[in-house]
Amino acid sequence: MRLTFFLVLSACLFCTAPASAQQRDYFLPKPTVQKYVVILAGAAVEEQYKEQIKRWALLLHDILTKDYRYEAGQIVLLMDQADPEDPRISGSSRGENIKDELRQLKEAVSPGDQIFIFLLGHGTSNEEAAKFVISGVDITAREVAAILQTFSEQDIVLVNATSSSYPFCTLLSGPGRVIVCATRSGAEKYDTIFAEFFIAALDGHTGDRDKNRRVSIWEAFRFASQKVEKWYEDQNRIPTEHGVLDDNGDGVFSADPDQPENDGRLAQIAYLDLIPAKLADDKNSTAADSAIIRDLTAQVRELERSVFLLRNRKAELPAELYQKEMEVLLIDLARMSRKLNKMTTVPGD
Repeated sequence: MRLTFFLVLSACLFCTAPASAQQRDYFLPKPTVQKYVVILAGAAVEEQYKEQIKRWALLLHDILTKDYRYEAGQIVLLMDQADPEDPRISGSSRGENIKDELRQLKEAVSPGDQIFIFLLGHGTSNEEAAKFVISGVDITAREVAAILQTFSEQDIVLVNATSSSYPFCTLLSGPGRVIVCATRSGAEKYDTIFAEFFIAALDGHTGDRDKNRRVSIWEAFRFASQKVEKWYEDQNRIPTEHGVLDDNGDGVFSADPDQPENDGRLAQIAYLDLIPAKLADDKNSTAADSAIIRDLTAQVRELERSVFLLRNRKAELPAELYQKEMEVLLIDLARMSRKLNKMTTVPGD
């Protein structure tokens, strides 16, 4: 009964956020929710940066398939120069291919599904348009914004790790979207390294700050931003990129989204992690065991989500009520986590 009450509570907590940005429950950790990733590796003139973009794209793909257990059908990887011999690459990242793949994805998704889009490479911006640099005609922010409008029933995370990406990102903000940007202005137009550290945060769950063995988009953003700052310090260079994030739909980006009144609420509950059938390689597990594990995993993640939502409302609640509600949530979370760990721990580990 307590668990049911607090699952309902979490939905109510989220609905009390500003109506302009919160029209439904976003990034729900349900077993029925499907997640898809689109990796767009753009064009570059310099051979060195071209190879780096390729390395980032393939590394991200490999992390998602090997560590996060994504199936081939859940990832679209478009590369500037497609390699027909590499099954990881879906095709070239020319404008018509990007639009075709996103149209096909639209046909496959259901309401509540989650889409993660990564832009890797160069970006440009001027008074007329902000663009993602690809072979052929560059794709504009307005074109991408129009495409994203067709995904109004899905939750979206878009990470634009390109140079001069801020004007591009500002056109994409909206309800149910987490927009991560490598730069804070169009004037930051030099090669970026933000992608290097954002991907590193996901690799092996390195960016996991709260030790729940998962990396939220908020955690990955914080990890990457700090590593970028340190990288420029170590190189004794003036930083030419500053990561920013918007997830409340107002188009105002935050460089330090730690305060609930700023950005960060959605990014804290947005995860690339799937809900696996089972978490350990146990040949003795049955289909019934797998179903129980999926259900327990979903309940644990829903409770984790409720903790974040309640924590973000701490300033709005009487102290006694907040403490009481948080205590019950944490007790339920600990109980469910122990139950899940017992089910998924292989004897002898």
